[in-house]
Amino acid sequence: MKLKFNGFLVLLVVLVAQLTFAQERAVSGTVSDNAGLPLPGVSVLVKGTKSGTQTDFDGKYSIKASPSQVLIFSYIGMKTQERVASSANVNIKLASDALELEGVVVTALGIKREKKSLGYATQEVKAEDLNSGAGSGNFINELSGKVAGVNIKRNNNFGGSSSIVSRGVKSLNGSNEMLIVIDGMPINNSLVTGGTGNQTSGAGNTYDYGNAAMDLNPEDIESVNILKGAAASALYGYLGGNGVVMITTKKGRAKKGMGITVSSEFVGSTIDKSTFVKYQDKYGAGYGPFYEDASGYFLERDVNGDGILDLVVPTSEDASYGAAFDPKLMVYNWNAFTPWSDSFGKATPWVAAKNDPTTFFQTGTNFNNSVSLEDGNDTTNFVLNYTNSKQTGILPNSDMKKNSVSAKINHKFTDKLSASVFANYNAQSTVGRNSTGYNENIMSNFRQWWQTNVDVQELKQVYERSGGQNINWNFTDPSDLTQIYWDNPYFIRNKNFQSDERNRFIGYSKLDYKIADWVTATAKISTDSYSELREERRAFGSIAGDFGINRLSETSGYQKYQRSFSEQNYDFILTFKKDLSESFNLTGLLGGTAVRTRVISTLNSTQGGLIVPDLFSLSNSVQTVPFPVEAEINQGVNSYYGSASLGFKDFFFVDATARRDSFSNLPVGNNAIWTLSASGSYVFTKHIDQPWLSFGKIRAGYSESPLGTPGLSLVETYIKNDPFGTNQQYSVTGTKNNPNLKPVISNTTEIGLEMQFLDRRLGFEVSVYKNVNDGEAFQVPFTPATGNSAKYINAATVENKGLEVQFNVTPFKTKDFAWDINVNWSTNKNKVTKLAEGIENLRLNSFQGGVTLNASVGQPFGVLKGTDFTYLNGERIVGANGRYVLNPTANNVIGDVNPDWLGGIRNKFTYKNLSFGFLIDMKKGGDIFSLDQSYGLATGLYDVTAGLNELGNPIRNTIANGGGVILPGVTAAGAPNTVRTPSPNQYGNVSGYRRAPNKAFVYDASFIKLREVNITYSLPTTLVSRMNLQEMKFSIVGSNLWIIDKNLPYADPESGLSANASSAGYSIGSLPTTRNVGVNVTFKF
Repeated sequence: MKLKFNGFLVLLVVLVAQLTFAQERAVSGTVSDNAGLPLPGVSVLVKGTKSGTQTDFDGKYSIKASPSQVLIFSYIGMKTQERVASSANVNIKLASDALELEGVVVTALGIKREKKSLGYATQEVKAEDLNSGAGSGNFINELSGKVAGVNIKRNNNFGGSSSIVSRGVKSLNGSNEMLIVIDGMPINNSLVTGGTGNQTSGAGNTYDYGNAAMDLNPEDIESVNILKGAAASALYGYLGGNGVVMITTKKGRAKKGMGITVSSEFVGSTIDKSTFVKYQDKYGAGYGPFYEDASGYFLERDVNGDGILDLVVPTSEDASYGAAFDPKLMVYNWNAFTPWSDSFGKATPWVAAKNDPTTFFQTGTNFNNSVSLEDGNDTTNFVLNYTNSKQTGILPNSDMKKNSVSAKINHKFTDKLSASVFANYNAQSTVGRNSTGYNENIMSNFRQWWQTNVDVQELKQVYERSGGQNINWNFTDPSDLTQIYWDNPYFIRNKNFQSDERNRFIGYSKLDYKIADWVTATAKISTDSYSELREERRAFGSIAGDFGINRLSETSGYQKYQRSFSEQNYDFILTFKKDLSESFNLTGLLGGTAVRTRVISTLNSTQGGLIVPDLFSLSNSVQTVPFPVEAEINQGVNSYYGSASLGFKDFFFVDATARRDSFSNLPVGNNAIWTLSASGSYVFTKHIDQPWLSFGKIRAGYSESPLGTPGLSLVETYIKNDPFGTNQQYSVTGTKNNPNLKPVISNTTEIGLEMQFLDRRLGFEVSVYKNVNDGEAFQVPFTPATGNSAKYINAATVENKGLEVQFNVTPFKTKDFAWDINVNWSTNKNKVTKLAEGIENLRLNSFQGGVTLNASVGQPFGVLKGTDFTYLNGERIVGANGRYVLNPTANNVIGDVNPDWLGGIRNKFTYKNLSFGFLIDMKKGGDIFSLDQSYGLATGLYDVTAGLNELGNPIRNTIANGGGVILPGVTAAGAPNTVRTPSPNQYGNVSGYRRAPNKAFVYDASFIKLREVNITYSLPTTLVSRMNLQEMKFSIVGSNLWIIDKNLPYADPESGLSANASSAGYSIGSLPTTRNVGVNVTFKF
């Protein structure tokens, strides 16, 4: 009987299972919006399971479900709907969700707020828009042209730094960089040169080692929200005065099975020839007709021993104002004197080089591969990502490798307790960054001092055949082959290279506990730490130059710089959200943060050269290794803060924040600063019911934010000197520190208007702001009788006023086609309104060439000063000799580095599964001084130095032969100039630095660029599903494809020494810009 019962029970279970299975069948349908247009990408999930799918481009879906199960339809900007799968066909229309449309954005401390409630400007960039071009390896670059009021200064240096500044330069000697925050955790974005050259002035030999934000992997980023004003970032206190870049990382999502995404991208890079020298090919080596032969253009030596003097190229001159090329003329060029050349001992035709320096560049490559795993359910979700990147630059022996691993886990223990953990490890190694500045910079050699008769590929041949010796074209004389000015460029790239590596860990652990329905407690521990090693080399046989700690003239050497950074944040925050009544609601927080920071650095170098060639080690120093330069900084900051937002009937909001920061490195009793802000917004569309008006809001905000004081400026510090006998000596610095210094106070006021029309197909956002930074500390001259040459005082006040506009429109939208346009535009006016009593100008930097960067009362930050022309009624005065009359002083304002306005236009076209988008990036105004032009015109390299005059004759002809030029201008009496002057001249010409002032080489830095292009095709879901894939798409991507317009000749106006504000407005020896084109393929399983 028992056996029969058990058998019956098993049969019953099987029958029930079969019936249940039989009830599960395919349910399909179409999801559309209120207008009946299909919605692609809608999430369709079987409630209570992990079974899910997405609608295709036509809004269609198919999923298995039983008649009793519930389907959940969700889509961004739409209200989520649930529908019982009672029939085999379920069609859904999703209605707009006002809350979603008005936007939920991530604000300070990672708190999510409704955008309509904010009284300050923010702007969000989604991951798909951030990564829409060919990746540069620095996510900051990808924001260029996409955010109103944010100026991205992206340099061409390989692996170099980028600057991100919101609403103008506020600090004259401090940082103007926006704070970068990941999931509420501030991270370090320092720019440290680590060498002994001056990276901001161009003096010495330096490298751009990039900024720390380069370690962030764009593949980890879900979205970026820009908090522009101080009112928006006041909760970050002294850190947030320049605005905040809020990064939200990706998280796992609930789905059927584990989601796997594989992405692979290859990008090739070639130089944009408009950003490099266009060489003249009519004249060769020399400065003019003052050498030994009858023509005056060549040396005379009996090279072949036949007793007859031969013509020899003047190799000691690094210029090209020499003899006109003539293939019938046989001369002994530089390569006739080196046995590793095919031309050794031979006279060759006097012709321009077959391979000019443009052939020195190679095609750069970037391979980027990423694998991501994600999964989740109602309680737990995670995402794990690995990215590998290998990049080669356009210079020989340049290589950068990155490996990044990140993981994010969210878990809900109970309805009240949840946890989140994020960890990212990034390892980067680089070989062969390009040198910046002047000395030993190959680009300075190519752009300023070159002989057009030198073949670059012959230099490569000689280098390789000689076994890597430093043999170049600029030797003293055929009887003395000692190099004078420049090393062989292939020797520099393969022997005098640098290398660096950085290993970084960023992570946090967070617990959230819901104390009540309206209050949540959050405890969070986060860390940001990295260590880096930088090595610089000078190989045997190099031309002597400053090197090492003591900057001695050495022909070989090795330098090593090590730095470690560690910062921990300990946060505890209580967040509140409560309806006080039917009309009022309150959102707020109270919290505290303890920050502990430690930075250790050591700089070592050899001295006197290397004992053993090519052994780059401190122990290989000829002389005793000098004392290392060591630094250690420990700082603690304790902060307490709070904010409250009171809302009235969901249309009127008032915010207030306060934060107190106290610093361990400031004097007790004077170590705390307060940051305060208030803002409000009014959503007036709650009271205006018009079908054409979708949304409208006015807002206003005010903040007062101290920005701290310069490090080591309050208390006296000491310098270790050489010992006197057995007694160690110390001395005070030359600057008198000031214990009574006050922090800079930054006051910001802004108002704004946000409006959307026609179901949000048309809209704009306008912000007007004013910022005043008062009391910035500076070193000013001090009487030497005190033993100090300078002292710190609160000296400068800087004002910024600006206007920002965002505009969006969808001109066309049908079932299959959509066209979206987004426009960003901003203008900022900067002015130094006050300096210390008796001081009218502060020199911020001095550049090679005699130009300085200044802060002058009544002028913008960063006016360029130098020599100028003399003028009569705005016209340049020309002297009796036909040359310009120069102003004898060197303190003339000759330029302003600040742009008049910035702009960006994004277009995106979507047709079914195909999308096409492009970004136009623009900058109007701003000035830049080009040392390359100053020297390169004087040495006769550029095509414009060998053109024709208005008579149709070569300008380098003598006056008697119809040459020369008539310079535009007037005589001292005001009559138009008619005097013709010779173009070439000994050691200079009418266009170069010896005959023209600095003002002649200041150019308008405006540009219009085709910054990004993206073409993407997604395979139809019906085809993809047959391959057991969720998605498969192919993209063609491009960046910097076309400089549509610019004014700076032969260079990119964005190029520079580094991202430092103090190097703005200066172009010297920069790498050419690259055009980058690539392909990307993405699979989702």
